[in-house]
Amino acid sequence: MTPREIANLQLLAYNARDIDAFCALFDDQAELIDLPSSNTIATGIDEIRTFYEGRFSEPDLQCTVHAHSDIGNFAIDRETVYGLPDSPVDVVAMYEVIEDKIQRVFFIRHNN
Repeated sequence: MTPREIANLQLLAYNARDIDAFCALFDDQAELIDLPSSNTIATGIDEIRTFYEGRFSEPDLQCTVHAHSDIGNFAIDRETVYGLPDSPVDVVAMYEVIEDKIQRVFFIRHNN
């Protein structure tokens, strides 16, 4: 599958709040990284699962993709996330996909 196809499947699982389908798209050693700070949000599938279980418990959680671009192993989305306590949140998410698994996700976020 292409990085775009993986990113699209990730979005479907996210909006369905299907933690198993969502986590199945990540490598066991995947990382979530905040930009521009370069702080690691989560490392490894267990931390990623824990992070998103909290988000998926929000009944109004929804991510809308406004635009996307792809380059090499990266699928890049311009998103708005709704349903979180500090939402809406504007996000650029860059999904690095290698061998059909998300290896790293880089997030640039801005709260409105």
